[in-house]
Amino acid sequence: MKFKKIVGFGDSWVWGDELMDPDLVDHPHAHPVLDENTPYREQNCFLGLLGQHYQVPTENFGIAGGSMQSAIWTYIWWLQHESLDPSECLILVGHTDPNRQTFYNPRHQALGNDPPWNRFVHSAWVHSGYSALDPNWIQMAKLHMTLTDCRQVNKLNTHQSLLFFEGQYHSLAQNVIQFYTMQSHYPIKGLSSLYYPSGALNNYVGSDRTKLAPMGHPNEKGHQVIADQLIIEVDRAIINA
Repeated sequence: MKFKKIVGFGDSWVWGDELMDPDLVDHPHAHPVLDENTPYREQNCFLGLLGQHYQVPTENFGIAGGSMQSAIWTYIWWLQHESLDPSECLILVGHTDPNRQTFYNPRHQALGNDPPWNRFVHSAWVHSGYSALDPNWIQMAKLHMTLTDCRQVNKLNTHQSLLFFEGQYHSLAQNVIQFYTMQSHYPIKGLSSLYYPSGALNNYVGSDRTKLAPMGHPNEKGHQVIADQLIIEVDRAIINA
């Protein structure tokens, strides 16, 4: 099939964390979230590289610190607001660590350029010491982790997310490719839409520091390696299917 747009959902690996425009490194508030950095980040992350390869626009719904739950919620928001038929889009879903949790705060706004779908408080932000969060949300996230975190719930989170997007694969036009950004320890069999079920994107860059940014996300070279691998799968599963 041919597609008119590529849409991506997931965590910081999908979003393109640590990709920084070299012309902005001396900016007094240099950070990947800067509006001025958005074009560079979105062009050089693997989603943007795929768009350039297939000569179609991309829309990036990845979010740093995002969870499996937030990927589902964001996908549902996209379905409700997309002007194209979703069957005409290539949908890529990157699954993160299943022990991450997301809480919905209807009044939350972390940054001035936050998109309208982002009203989330992520446990990953709490655990990393993000100071801009309300203390009540911090306490709730910590208590939630303390009281619930276990292998059983992590397995449930993984399988719930995989099965949700597998359902979208079958209900749309078999135009969904899902994969792990981080290695999963909760295998599930028989999914048509799951690429590289025994591995994850971080396997492609490994510990090669030439392909990693300082905090461990892929740099420009790392994103190119990932894009090259995904192009092979898109050609096999979507273009030539």
